Amino acid sequence: MFRSLASLLLPLLCQAAQSVPDTFRASHERGEASIRKGDLKAGVAWLRQAYTIDPGNYENAWDLATACVETKRLEEARRIVEALLKQGDRSELHNLLGEIEEGEGHVVEAVRQFETAARSDPTEKNVFDLGSALLNSTGFQQAVQIFEFGAGKYAGSARLRVGLGIAYYSLSRYADAVETLCQAVDLNPRDTRALEFLGKMRDVAPEMGQDVRRRLHRFAALYPDNAAASYYYGLSLLDADDEAGAEARLLKAVALDPSFAEAHFQLGVLYQKRDEATKAVRELEAAVQLRPGLKAAHYRLAALYNAQGLTERAQRELEIFRALP
Repeated sequence: MFRSLASLLLPLLCQAAQSVPDTFRASHERGEASIRKGDLKAGVAWLRQAYTIDPGNYENAWDLATACVETKRLEEARRIVEALLKQGDRSELHNLLGEIEEGEGHVVEAVRQFETAARSDPTEKNVFDLGSALLNSTGFQQAVQIFEFGAGKYAGSARLRVGLGIAYYSLSRYADAVETLCQAVDLNPRDTRALEFLGKMRDVAPEMGQDVRRRLHRFAALYPDNAAASYYYGLSLLDADDEAGAEARLLKAVALDPSFAEAHFQLGVLYQKRDEATKAVRELEAAVQLRPGLKAAHYRLAALYNAQGLTERAQRELEIFRALP
């Protein structure tokens, strides 16, 4: 009787034993597939189910923790990472824990975790993340040292030079900042991360204006449908007193992105300079409608309205101007 019962139960027990890894594998694969499709919510659910079955599987636990960070489930991500650290110390876990600390606003602890990761394994990512965390914590001099080390170790990394340029700028080393950002553009002209920083820094080192303008022109040529590329190149043309070229670029920027308040503002400034009041008012009104806090636009509108005899409008704009911080 017992032999007969055992012969009946054995296949069921074997089937149950096989179903556990099968269920884990299926859940893990579905989770990864969901993430690849951009459905992070579903991905987290499937990876969590796999984690419940086998919390010791490093690959699944890592994927779940990173997905939790992406979806701002920071407390869950922390629990998973801390459990993985008990299994073995890895630099990538400290780096991810740094992201968690940063996401929770723990700036000093984030730096500590990123530093642990970078000291253990100075990969490009680990060095970049440490430098960025130092910038966030206003440790500018330390950030320069880290980014200089990284730029030397990874000479072909555009993003490390972008970070170094920002660190230089934070220490008021403007010429070094602009030169370094230009190097970043040369390393990878298609890396648009340098665009905004270089565009905003274009006037802090006038002696490098031509170099900056040449690189911004390259961005505009590479990205003809990018409003920001056209905008910043237009500003650099204004710096060179090329008003016609600047106007064309600024008009293109607002055509590509009608909500680009700063481009409307700069057009307004240009038209006001030319005494083209109607055009200036139109652009400045568009700017303050899109960005009510654009203080300089209100001041310029007040002056234009006053010149047109629209005293009530002028007074209202002045009141807004004075009320803004």
